[in-house]
Amino acid sequence: MSTYTTGDVAKLCGVSVRTIQYYDRQGLLNPSSMSTGGKRLYDDADVRALEYILMLKDTGLSLAAIRTVMESPYSTRMLQDLLGEQRQKLESGIAEAQRRITAIDALDDDLALHGTLTVADRTDMANHMASKTLSHRFFALMIIVSILADIAWIGTLVWSIHTGIWWIFSIGLAAAVIMMAAMTASYYRHVVYWDPATRREFRPAFWSWFFARHTLHTRLLRAPGSNEKVWCVEHFQGRVPVRK
Repeated sequence: MSTYTTGDVAKLCGVSVRTIQYYDRQGLLNPSSMSTGGKRLYDDADVRALEYILMLKDTGLSLAAIRTVMESPYSTRMLQDLLGEQRQKLESGIAEAQRRITAIDALDDDLALHGTLTVADRTDMANHMASKTLSHRFFALMIIVSILADIAWIGTLVWSIHTGIWWIFSIGLAAAVIMMAAMTASYYRHVVYWDPATRREFRPAFWSWFFARHTLHTRLLRAPGSNEKVWCVEHFQGRVPVRK
């Protein structure tokens, strides 16, 4: 059986000598023997034990928890419980980090669109973040409905050309029109616009909104504050009420 000094073990496992000495003081990794000169000596089993400790430490378990596992006669069951608990903590941390990233993105979008923060308090911020999440889901739904509408009228058109039965195409075209009309009406109900003169949100009349020139985030509308046609920033509201 091979024997190793503290320095040898440190090189084998990629840690510092101080780490091994610290684990020794904590009762995690005791040397299997001592040399005549008083040096700590470790064997292959000790090296494997250190690798095991380092592997568990990489999961975020504390040294106290690792020592408990190594000393327990039910180490496998205890380790499963500890790893499950650690996973829950890490997932909770990921969720919190994602919430903060969403908050950063929401404020960044607000600054990019208005040149200043329009949210006044934490309630506004929560509503802003909720609207951002809902807008992503809504636009994904719009894409799906658009694809289904295309399939409806194109598919029935091809089928009617091949069979000569044109009433099927009429049904497909009507279904496509109904789907797109429903999505357009839903989109109109979910968006409001920022009046640059009064710095208030408003919802224009449907037909003026429908025929207005627009970009991805703005629409050329007659703003109630100035009664002039200006480019107004679009806000997706979801279930958030329009401010009066």
